[in-house]
Amino acid sequence: MKKGIINVLFYISVVLMIINVGLLLCNIAGLAYPVTGVSMQPNLYTGYIAFIQHVNISQLQVNKSIIVYYNPFYRELVIHHVVGRVNDGVIVQGFNKLTNPIPDMNFSSMKPLVVTQSMIKGVVVFYIPLLGFFVLKPYSYIILAFFLVMIALKMFIDRKPAQKVEQ
Repeated sequence: MKKGIINVLFYISVVLMIINVGLLLCNIAGLAYPVTGVSMQPNLYTGYIAFIQHVNISQLQVNKSIIVYYNPFYRELVIHHVVGRVNDGVIVQGFNKLTNPIPDMNFSSMKPLVVTQSMIKGVVVFYIPLLGFFVLKPYSYIILAFFLVMIALKMFIDRKPAQKVEQ
């Protein structure tokens, strides 16, 4: 009975690890980004994973397009939606009006941040709830640890008993 449960858990850990590696590779390749924080609620929540495609800034639509862009003030990637257009870029803001009552700011000029083409990683084309946890730390580490423990347990239960040497 114990061997059966360990085998099932082992195969579950293999599937989780395959998903984990696949999503991490998508993240490294710049095709998928995990959602963190509350600024995009109620549309996107922490743990969602957003898949993007590269886009020309002229294709972005005000109040429709959600983009992933590099914010130079936070020095990280941000997922927000386009709320305005200016000559050389777009203005973005989170959906959550409690945490993001105004558009993202340029803290050196105290005006709205103009997101230019070079800052944009892509436009969100679809997202999947919960799969973002596979990319986020510490969850991806927990999956790896679970996988390694299951490999060790499987090897332990599958080992052959030592043969007695006759003299």
